[in-house]
Parts: sequence; structure tokens; C-alpha cells
Amino acid sequence: MRIFLVLVITLFNVCISELFAQGSQNKLQITYVANEGYLLQTPRHKLLIDALFTESYGLFDVPGKDTIDAILNGRAPFDNVDMCLLTHYHKDHCEPLLIEKYLKKFPAMKLVTNKNALVFIDGDRFGFVTLKKQFCEQTPAPNASCSQVVNGVQITAHGMKHLSYYRGDVDLEEYMFNVAYSIEADGLRIFHSGDTSIENMKKYFDRNQDADLHADVAFLYYEMLNSVDDLKYIISKLRPKKIIIMHVPLYLNAQWQQKKEELKTVFPELYLMNKAETVSLY
Repeated sequence: MRIFLVLVITLFNVCISELFAQGSQNKLQITYVANEGYLLQTPRHKLLIDALFTESYGLFDVPGKDTIDAILNGRAPFDNVDMCLLTHYHKDHCEPLLIEKYLKKFPAMKLVTNKNALVFIDGDRFGFVTLKKQFCEQTPAPNASCSQVVNGVQITAHGMKHLSYYRGDVDLEEYMFNVAYSIEADGLRIFHSGDTSIENMKKYFDRNQDADLHADVAFLYYEMLNSVDDLKYIISKLRPKKIIIMHVPLYLNAQWQQKKEELKTVFPELYLMNKAETVSLY
């Protein structure tokens, strides 16, 4: 009987330990760098996405000098970063000199991006290709995806076209290559749209009707949430638990703070972060 009780107690303790371990793995800390740039921290991983830039065309948040210095020198919370992801090569997402410095400073660092972005950076920083052992290229076809494991993190790149700006009948962003990312780390699923539109997301799902992009946290370009119907579509496809609104122009920030509150009547877990703010969502 005593042996039986010991076995029961041991089994109970193991189950409790496993439950706590699972709970501890579902922690996500987010530090907003600027624009679409974030540091994502799970229990075992740190990822930077679209965070190394200094140009915003005068329209968007840019990282402060102290933040850039902290990233480049690996100071907390930017210490022990596993990889740097880049959705596309616009200057309000990507500064080639900073990316080159970062990879040289941390030779174990991986750069996850598409071939178009690598060509752009190499054209700006001649010889950048000498760092190619640190490149993890993911270049999906339009409305397709590709996937790989990088430093223990499952990364899937989705070919969702960059949003369009027209001059007459010419799309000025026709040749801009954007990817959205699905990231799986420590039991969490994260989606980052890059600069795509709700229309381009619909084209993706029309082409991939069985695609499973569900996310615990979805980072979405702000114009993807222009209406309640758009929000409901995203909820139906991504099934997010929380949504982060990103890339809001500075002159629209007050308007979108109000819009966020209106949209929260439909989806309460909606966030619009302030620069350098850190939040724990799990």
C-alpha cells in the first residue's frame, strides 16, 4: 500500500511539473522597436524582425539611437538574439549598413529573408555576400509558402504581395517583394504580415484554401483592419488570440488609438504599442 501511495504521489508530482513546464513555455514578451520592428522573446528564443533601420520617409516611428546601440552591442533586452528576420527591403524596415554590422558583430546570428532583399542589401553594401553562411533565404512564389527550421524555430514565409500604390495605372510597388511570416517557437505561433493588404491576404487564401496560419499573436499592417468586416475575416482565417496593430503613420496615431477602441468591441485583445514599450502577453 505504501509503495502504491508513493507511486501515486510521484505520478501526481510529475503531472504537476509537466503542467507548469507547459505553462512556462507559453510565455511571450514583446518589445516594440519602431514601425514593424519588434523583439519577440519566448522562454528559449529571441527574434528580431524588421528592427534595424533609421529611415522612415518622415512618416513612421524610427528606433532611437540608444535602441540601435543596444541591438548592435547585444545589450539587454537585445542580448542572445537567435535571428534577425526581414519581410522586405524598404528603408523603413531595413538599413543595409546596420544589418551588415549586426551580422559581423554576431557571427552566429542568422538573417532570415528573401533573395530580393539579399540582392538589395548586397547592392548597397558591396561584399555583403561574404556573410552568406549566416543567410537563411526563404523566397516563396507569389501566393505560395516555404518553410525551414532556423536555430530550433520553425519559420514559414508566405508570398503575400506588398500593398499597392498607384500612379495612374502603374503599381509603384509592383516589384517590391514582401513576405509574411509564421513563426513557431516554444509552443507559440506568431504571424507577422509585413506590408501586405487584406486583398492580398484574400488572394493567398483563395489559392491555399487549406492553409493553416492560425496564430496566438498576429502582427498586422494597420490598413488590414480598416473595417469590422476586415477584422472578422482575419479572425476567421488566422484565429488569433491577440492582435498587434503596426505601421501606423505618426500623423494617424491618435485616429488609430480611437479606432482600436472601436474594434475592441468586436475583438477585445487588440493592441497598439508605444515605441520602446515591452509587454508580456502570456
